[in-house]
Amino acid sequence: MYTIKVLVAVVLCTTGTLSAPQRPSSGADKDAVITSQQLEVNFDGNYINNFETSNGISHQESGQPKQVEQETPVVSQGSDSYVAPDGQQVSITWLADENGFQVQGSHLPTAPPIPPEIQRALEWNAAHPEEDDGGQRPPGRG
Repeated sequence: MYTIKVLVAVVLCTTGTLSAPQRPSSGADKDAVITSQQLEVNFDGNYINNFETSNGISHQESGQPKQVEQETPVVSQGSDSYVAPDGQQVSITWLADENGFQVQGSHLPTAPPIPPEIQRALEWNAAHPEEDDGGQRPPGRG
């Protein structure tokens, strides 16, 4: 029953997203139409939802039930691409499973590199676990 509820929620969210009012824009975005669409929802919990629009938006998504402990959530994965207002092609891939929502895309910000001093300290700490006393020195030391 959990799988059916999750599947219905995914389909409703997708349908709501597709039918939501879009931001006003001009040109190709304003007059965009869906040029291809595939939606399959199976009784076993598997589904496919793909579409493309005339202004370059593309969405591919699939999902299937996965046994995780005593539950069977639907695991979904997909990709999306579109042309940003600055003309850049934006592509993302994503996975939604028992570990949460994980997204990857070249346009997404990334963390700055670890400063060399901090990296050396982390490496030293990893190489000397006996020195990690949690701030508590045994009697007679210190």
